[in-house]
Amino acid sequence: MLQVWRKQEERRNLFRILSTKAKEYGMDLVPLKIKEIPVHEGVRLKCLVPQCEYYGACRICPPNLPPVTEIRAALKYFSQGYLAVLKCPAVKREEVDKIEMVLLEAVGQMEKICWTMGYYRAMGLAVGGCKLCTSCAPLGEPCRHPYRARPSPEGLGVDLTLLARKKNILIKWPPEKEMIFLGLLLL
Repeated sequence: MLQVWRKQEERRNLFRILSTKAKEYGMDLVPLKIKEIPVHEGVRLKCLVPQCEYYGACRICPPNLPPVTEIRAALKYFSQGYLAVLKCPAVKREEVDKIEMVLLEAVGQMEKICWTMGYYRAMGLAVGGCKLCTSCAPLGEPCRHPYRARPSPEGLGVDLTLLARKKNILIKWPPEKEMIFLGLLLL
């Protein structure tokens, strides 16, 4: 019984620490159960229709990622998750990259916190294609930013819109007055 209490207290402490870091970036953090994360082949199809600029051009985007069936199976390796939510007024397309970089930085910082607290499985994901280089290193060459580059959850088949709506986060497509950028932290 004492071990269960310690685990619960440890998780509450982790959530407090991660929430504080998220707030530094103007974000909210929503706890998730891994089984709540919807993974569908149709989500990855959205990388093709209409075709995303990163499709085939980025090594951490489709088709350079494992099949969705492997992603679904791999999620069972994790014990908990958090949805990182960054809300901002609607911006022009040219400004989206800057916001996605803030999200990537925040998710990366939260991932590092988890590692330092013993959660060696921690993995952060952020929406949008990789924007760390003007063009991705060619296949066969190493990534220039292997510790910062992260695939998008959608590229892995995760339906973030459905997940957010299940957590009462109202996402509108197309966005009107407000844009919501999402990240996923898996432990």
